[in-house]
Amino acid sequence: MKKLVVKTLEGASVIVALIVGVFLMNTIGVESILRGKEEPVTLAMTEDGLQEDFVGRPAGDDIPRITDIQEWDDTWASSCVTIEPLSVIPTGIGARYSWVGAYTNASRRGGARRKADVTRTSLDFMGEYGEYFILQLPDQSYILAQLPKDVARKVKAGKEVTLPVGKKDGVHRQVLANIQDLCDEYNVNTEGVFYCINDQWNQSHSMMVQLIRLGICLGTTLVLGTILIMIVDKVLKVKD
Repeated sequence: MKKLVVKTLEGASVIVALIVGVFLMNTIGVESILRGKEEPVTLAMTEDGLQEDFVGRPAGDDIPRITDIQEWDDTWASSCVTIEPLSVIPTGIGARYSWVGAYTNASRRGGARRKADVTRTSLDFMGEYGEYFILQLPDQSYILAQLPKDVARKVKAGKEVTLPVGKKDGVHRQVLANIQDLCDEYNVNTEGVFYCINDQWNQSHSMMVQLIRLGICLGTTLVLGTILIMIVDKVLKVKD
């Protein structure tokens, strides 16, 4: 009977360690850590380059700030802007990033499987989907936004944050269909989404980021699982 209890607790320890590993894999800002400290983008820089070269990078002091809903309505899709939001509300729904392939790799049992265009972010273990957030502007109105998860966590924690340089992008209609009730609750302006994720960097480093995420998950599971199993064995005084 004692051996059965020990085996059950050891199995539970591995499951707990795996859950913690998955949690850390999806919460640690691997991208931000790898990119390190970057030079802020100035307005003059945006006038001499392509918009995609600057979106997702730190915003300098002279990058236009969107402070109210009228300024957001007047923002051009080609403009480089930023926001200093009051708060952020997760929707739990994300759209597949443009750099993520639409199909999985072919397997022995059959051909490649098409990935969903939209999914719940709680099921996005590999960071392939950009969550839609509801962002509160300084005038207390609300818009939609896609921003790095670690940045969203800072805003949610109440920190004063200047978002990376972003652009006004089109709203994914399938996402909107899934979050319409939440948008109605906050009277969200759904004519466009503020997008401030660095697609170029993520596309060129996607494999490295995924390997690091898997390493975090497996490493945490191995180390924490071993510790928990040792604790179980010590408490119950298991003998070889």
